[in-house]
Amino acid sequence: MEALRAVAADERVRAAEAAVREACSELRWNEALRRRWREARAEAAIRGAIASGGVEGAVVSADVLREQVAAGSLTEAATGDPGLDAVAGLWRAGARLVGWMPDLVGRGRPVVPPARSLLAAVHRDVVGPLAAGGRVGLEEVGAPRTGQVRAREGGPGDAPQGEELAVRLAGLVELIEAQRAPVLVRAAVVHAEMLAARPFTAGNAAVGRLLVRHLLVRDGLEPTGTAVTDLYPGRVPAAYAEAAGAYASGTMDGVVAWVVWQAEAVLAGVQEAQRLCRAVQAGTWRAG
Repeated sequence: MEALRAVAADERVRAAEAAVREACSELRWNEALRRRWREARAEAAIRGAIASGGVEGAVVSADVLREQVAAGSLTEAATGDPGLDAVAGLWRAGARLVGWMPDLVGRGRPVVPPARSLLAAVHRDVVGPLAAGGRVGLEEVGAPRTGQVRAREGGPGDAPQGEELAVRLAGLVELIEAQRAPVLVRAAVVHAEMLAARPFTAGNAAVGRLLVRHLLVRDGLEPTGTAVTDLYPGRVPAAYAEAAGAYASGTMDGVVAWVVWQAEAVLAGVQEAQRLCRAVQAGTWRAG
């Protein structure tokens, strides 16, 4: 925890966090969120799935996903369209996170499962379509790697194995559950650890991006749950990879660079949320 606080104390991180807090505060009082925050959260889950799918190479239009969601057609992990299946899995994970969010107006506060159960549930949603299509084994779904099992996907640096992997996974779980951790830094480092440690055989980056949204809402930095924090990685994939590589270098400057990048991603997500809120008020999603 001291390492996180040291990163949070860096002037660059403090400036980035201040910008994020200001933007999130402005979003919180958007007029559209007074009565229609549930609709806004639901639309953010759709836009987040579309954006995250694009990062993974699954290109589906938001209109197609909205139509499928509205029709209740996404009950099976495999539809015969691999791109739609991948995005649908991301949407299911995002919708699950929405179900764990506290009410924006009201007193409802659902019980969030412990970190290991949370990771497994989100991973099942994300990777379920891959298993249904025979691209990963069923035993890999929701189950972290152990021993010498290798990750199927690349990332910054070599993915740890054996004892190092077990230590990194335990540290990730502890970080998610730690009390009074710096909010932005925690979310950023959890995301980065998913990329670098790759605790699962597949789906790590997508789960990491979803965890950012979850942690920002849970810890109160972005309580509306409408910031589309997945958008920025797809817009500037080279910067995403460069920032992840900086984190994996293990230097203080590298970690700071990653946290600043994560702040930029949150700011872009808040801007998208403002557009989304205008669309909610206008009564047409295309207006956003």
